Amino acid sequence: MESEFFSWILKYDAWIRFFHVAGAIISLGSVVAADIILLWLKFKPNMASIVAKVTPLLSLQVWIGLFILSVSGLLLFLPRVGIEGYSLFQLKMALVILVFLNGIFLNLWVSPNFNKLVPEWSQNTKMVKNFTKAAGIATAVSFLGWWGIVVLMKIFY
Repeated sequence: MESEFFSWILKYDAWIRFFHVAGAIISLGSVVAADIILLWLKFKPNMASIVAKVTPLLSLQVWIGLFILSVSGLLLFLPRVGIEGYSLFQLKMALVILVFLNGIFLNLWVSPNFNKLVPEWSQNTKMVKNFTKAAGIATAVSFLGWWGIVVLMKIFY
């Protein structure tokens, strides 16, 4: 039974890879768009209310892409015995976990606090400055993590 399942997976390997790459494009595209919007906010602080409306949509796209990546990645991983022993694969999985945990932080702490700070954003208060530092680190982790995953994806697929 197990070998039938693996042969089915291998039969559709090209399609599974297609969805894996599509999930990466969806996620990475959304991450890059969000980062550009946040950089734009640095120079146009009066646009905070617009950014507060757009970023949750981009966040949803990241999670959809991550879901597609996870399902397709599992299907790519299962029939390949021994891949878990490769250090680059382990690094990729560590980055996936990092991006996942960072995404939870961004959704549960950064987004709600950003929405609370929108009214005082253009005044650049001390709370806004402190928030910007923490959110900036999380954004950098996200950006570097996603690009690292994509580069490692290129090595494996």
